[in-house]
Amino acid sequence: MIKVLLISDIHIPTRSRYEYLEKINYSNYDYILATGDFVEEDVIFYFKAQKPIFYGVFGNVDYYDVKYTLPEKRIIKLGNYNIGMIHGHQAGWGDPTKLIKRFQNIDILVYGHSHRKDDKNINGIRCINPGAFCEGSYAELEIRGDEILLMWMQV
Repeated sequence: MIKVLLISDIHIPTRSRYEYLEKINYSNYDYILATGDFVEEDVIFYFKAQKPIFYGVFGNVDYYDVKYTLPEKRIIKLGNYNIGMIHGHQAGWGDPTKLIKRFQNIDILVYGHSHRKDDKNINGIRCINPGAFCEGSYAELEIRGDEILLMWMQV
């Protein structure tokens, strides 16, 4: 089993604080997938200092140093799944129908930007938005072979 923390729209220091990040038990996870709007680069350093392996992409409000450090989009492989990661500002308010067209050969899309939790299947691709961490939302993804479980979390 692979356990993944899905997090987006963190907005530190403008709309959230590190104290909220500290409420997450990172030892429960194998990976952190963060889809942008960290704002400041220290948030990336915070995630990289945790036990899980960190993957991230930048968002539209991230400072230049974040955009210099992280890619706009990426694909990672976890278990049998190719997971596309993108913030979502590239398609209006984060329209997954448009965002999946920016990738080839993905099974799961993780995105943010809209600040709205979402989980839907579009053309055979599972599209997940964990919601906005600055509003207290994030998600857990469990990959158990061919089974994917998603749990909504609240700080």
